[in-house]
Parts: sequence; C-alpha cells; structure tokens
Amino acid sequence: MTVLQPGRHVQLHRSRTTPARGTDVPVGHLVVDASHSVLCPQLASSHLAVMVDDLPLHVRWGRTDIALPAGRHRVEIVVDRGDGWGRVVEAVPVAAGHTVDVYYRAPALGRRPGALGPVPQSTGGVTALLALLLGVLVLVGGLVGVGIALLV
Repeated sequence: MTVLQPGRHVQLHRSRTTPARGTDVPVGHLVVDASHSVLCPQLASSHLAVMVDDLPLHVRWGRTDIALPAGRHRVEIVVDRGDGWGRVVEAVPVAAGHTVDVYYRAPALGRRPGALGPVPQSTGGVTALLALLLGVLVLVGGLVGVGIALLV
C-alpha cells in the first residue's frame, strides 16, 4: 500500500506477506484538505505532520490523497513547528473503493487544537487573537498619547 503525494510515493504499510499476483487488495482513499486562516500567514511556510495509524507523513497545505486499506484509521495532524500547534486526533473510517474527504483547519493561536471533520471547519481562537491585537493597539495608542503629552 502506498501513500500518494504529489511527485512521490511513500510506503504506508509494511507486511511480511505480499498478496499473490493478480490479487486485489481492497483500498479506499482518504483525502486530507488542510487550510489555515489568513490571520496566520506565518503558517504558510510550515508543513503538516500527518500520522496515519502511527506512520508519519509530511504534507503541504491543500489537498493530499492517501490510499489506505479499508477499515478505521487513526489520523493525527499537527502543524510541523515543533510546538504542537493545532494538534488533532480522530478515527476515520475508510471503505474499500470509496473516497473520504476530511477537512483540517489550523487554529489562529498556538496551544489550541485544530479542527478536523467531514465538512470545512472554522478557525478556532479567532476571537482571542482579535482581542489580543486590539489590546496591543490600545496599549500602543496609549503610549503614543503619553509621548505626545510629554512633548507638548
């Protein structure tokens, strides 16, 4: 079984027995559609670490098609920055001959879980990020006001 990525194949399952020639192994496809908010442009340069049944893959943002044997698979996704940004773990059933789309959305702030589901997900932590940015703007505005008052 192989993992399909643009331009390369990565061995996904290593078994000691090989199916006989002409034997079809029932497979399905898991399509991971990964995205992040425009409020987090720093994530665009990061890759995603995807673990399918504890086997690691490094993928880019966008859609990645992964061929898997039929069954339930443990899917873990995290932004590959070394700090656990947006980690999420889900069990995803894949049926032979079918394609299962899952949508991953990275959070706006670190130390928050990402979102993974069967429909496009919303960005977690946007309210907290906007509140933080507003607080910084108020603080900078206050410092500018004090500086102007001292100059006058």
